[in-house]
Amino acid sequence: MDDGGKVGNSLKLSTNSFTYSDCLLLVKTLYDNFYIKATIQSAGVPNQYCVYILTESMPLLREIVSSYVHPSMKYKIGLK
Repeated sequence: MDDGGKVGNSLKLSTNSFTYSDCLLLVKTLYDNFYIKATIQSAGVPNQYCVYILTESMPLLREIVSSYVHPSMKYKIGLK
């Protein structure tokens, strides 16, 4: 829960140690299984990438994960 954070109204997953192919698989899996839309962005370092959950998918993500998120980390998904 600590690797990532709120960026505007979306969520960044710090997948820096994942390959681009790994990130593609994660984005595809999120959509295929949960209909969560995400993109892959450069982390600003060669061969490092972050996955961003799109703003439009945040309500669905909150619904799916909120009961599993530690109270101290809920701010990262826009909950108090």
